[in-house]
Amino acid sequence: MLSHCDYLVCTFSSQVCRMGFELMQVRRGDAGHLFHSLDDIYYYGGQHSHEEIATLSHKPLNEGEFEFQVGDEIGIAGNHWDGFSKGVNRRTGQSGLYPSYKTRENWRIVDFPLFNDL
Repeated sequence: MLSHCDYLVCTFSSQVCRMGFELMQVRRGDAGHLFHSLDDIYYYGGQHSHEEIATLSHKPLNEGEFEFQVGDEIGIAGNHWDGFSKGVNRRTGQSGLYPSYKTRENWRIVDFPLFNDL
C-alpha cells in the first residue's frame, strides 16, 4: 500500500517504510524525490559515500559540532535520530555533529534506462 502513495513521509529506521520505498522504486523508476524520512537516511551496503549539501550555514553551539557554510559538501556517517547527524565537512576536514535539517541530499544522477519491455 505504501508503494502506491504519491509521496512517502515516514521513518526509514522502520523496515516497513524502507520496503514501501523500495517497492515505489520498482513501480515508478527513480522515486528519490518522492520521500522524506523523519529519522534515518536511505542507504544500502556497499554504496558510494553519502554526501549532502549545506543549505544553511552552521556555527557550533556545543562541543563536538563543526562549522560549515552554505554550499559546503558534508560527508554523512550516520543520523543520530535526535536532530543531529555525524559527518565531515569536505572543504575544511572538520568532523563531528551537525543539525540534520541544515543539509539536503547531494544526488548523483545518471542516465539509467527503465526496463519497460520486461
